[in-house]
Amino acid sequence: MKKLYKGMQDPTKVFLLIGTDEEAAEIQAELNVQGLTPKTHCILPEVLSDTLQDLENIAAVCCVSGALQKTDLQILCQFCQENKTLLFFCTPGLSVLQKNMRVKNVGFMSFLSPVEEPLSHWWNKLVKRLFDLLVSGIFLFFIFPFIYIVAAIIIKRKSPGPVFSIVKEKNGRGKPFDKLTFRTEDLPESSFLRKPALKNMPQLLNVFGGNMSVVPDMVNCRFCKNADVWYKQNWSLWLDIKILAKAILNKNKID
Repeated sequence: MKKLYKGMQDPTKVFLLIGTDEEAAEIQAELNVQGLTPKTHCILPEVLSDTLQDLENIAAVCCVSGALQKTDLQILCQFCQENKTLLFFCTPGLSVLQKNMRVKNVGFMSFLSPVEEPLSHWWNKLVKRLFDLLVSGIFLFFIFPFIYIVAAIIIKRKSPGPVFSIVKEKNGRGKPFDKLTFRTEDLPESSFLRKPALKNMPQLLNVFGGNMSVVPDMVNCRFCKNADVWYKQNWSLWLDIKILAKAILNKNKID
């Protein structure tokens, strides 16, 4: 990857993107987030074979389209081999899989398949459940009572009715449950109770009851695209702790 980064920062080199302008723009935006601003050139898959040989000073090639024909793919691979150019594929279907793939060879054929998700094992489910009980229990017994009293006074003074707002949801096992939030629709926009962190705090009762999880049901995974898939494939107790800590510190991305 060091060669790729070096090539991207070389103003005489071109980073070739194969796909539509919209697909190329998405890749460029992600590179900019990483602090990379390469000189790019985009060509459509249907004109690849006609224009590829005319291109020079290519640092790397990234195919962001899944519309390449077999013959065009062969031409692209041959071009990269002859010019000692790095070749990458970045398609939506593959991006969510990331590194969690295994290759199995059967005779002369190779099969690519996802690895088992950590939460498919009962012991990891137990660890996650104990983590949810610990986190929700600490908040419910030491912090939530004070928040509830303040919220009840504010909500009741503004309008009669219950303190909680209830929405019917289904948990991960498909069973219905009452998802709780503070009833804040009658409060002014400036009210601190309308902030998601406080408004959704009653959901800790749902977590303690086993219908929700702290991560990612309450704390959203917003640190990468397809974060829900990535989270399931990479779950660990340390990851849950890290996500929760980032959320408390109001940082949306994970290093």
